[in-house]
Amino acid sequence: MATAKLGQLEEVDLRAIWGDESRDFTPWLAEHLDELGAALGLDLNLIEQEAGVGPFAVDILAEEDEAFVVIENQLERTDHGHLGQLLTYAAGRDARTLIWITPNFRDEHRAALDWLNRWTAEEIRVFGVAVRAVRIGDSLPAPEFRAVAFPNNWSRRSAIRSNRSQSAAAERYREFFLPVVTDLHERGHTNRTEPTGKNAQYFNSGRSQRIGSYSTVLRDGSGSARVLAWLTPDNDRAVFDLLHRERSEIESELGAELVWERLAGHKWSTVSLRCPFDWSMSDDDLEEIQQWMIGWIPKFKRVLEPRLNRIAEELEREQLEGVSSGLDGDSSD
Repeated sequence: MATAKLGQLEEVDLRAIWGDESRDFTPWLAEHLDELGAALGLDLNLIEQEAGVGPFAVDILAEEDEAFVVIENQLERTDHGHLGQLLTYAAGRDARTLIWITPNFRDEHRAALDWLNRWTAEEIRVFGVAVRAVRIGDSLPAPEFRAVAFPNNWSRRSAIRSNRSQSAAAERYREFFLPVVTDLHERGHTNRTEPTGKNAQYFNSGRSQRIGSYSTVLRDGSGSARVLAWLTPDNDRAVFDLLHRERSEIESELGAELVWERLAGHKWSTVSLRCPFDWSMSDDDLEEIQQWMIGWIPKFKRVLEPRLNRIAEELEREQLEGVSSGLDGDSSD
């Protein structure tokens, strides 16, 4: 009997793949959240890179089950600074899930995450994730995420089961959203070239991205397809309220009545347009929904983005004036 020839798994230096954490690794991770989610059993949807938290910025802001997820990553051994940043960003965004990614966890920092999981409320989940890259022979390097700290009720086995059960649904979503993302990319409305296997697809929102983002969503349970603007509060002022003051002008420009929702218990609100949706619809009806999304996303951006840009500028100006005022108040004669 012939002996099978097997390759040897080799670890690859992460810096050889991602030379810079912020310029290389964070953008890559933002486009591959499904791989991280598969390792943790989470359905992660990207909201924004470098999302504002006061004068700071979290590497990646995502959402799962309509709750914020903050992701802090580094390509070096863990340090106190990144632990402090993770907690600061989670508090600033009222996140329910915290994820710290690094190739090398100090025992003390892993113990700190375990302590948080033991003593925080059950709905707060803290993950420490070790990342590495491997290859066999001359193959392309492949990323590998491994949870080294996780909530008490989490297990790798449940993550694997979750990943398997989600695979069929993920392929269905990719197939549905492919013509939507392709068309919007070709017309310059998004940098995204491929859809994710999620029920929501998020699109860039320019300067205003730290207070708002756009998406298309399929809600099978509630039987609707939606085009949404997600709005987050800043400087203790609700962006939703500032935008809602212009409701009549916005709806007049769009030529449609929108659904305005301040979501209780969440750190965002939504403005949306909806149409009926069900997977049992005919192919022609589903194609009509795709075209409906393709038509409305650019309209949302055209009408809402200038207003969100203006609101972002107003909030930035107020923040700077507040800092300046505070410094003046601290000065002595």
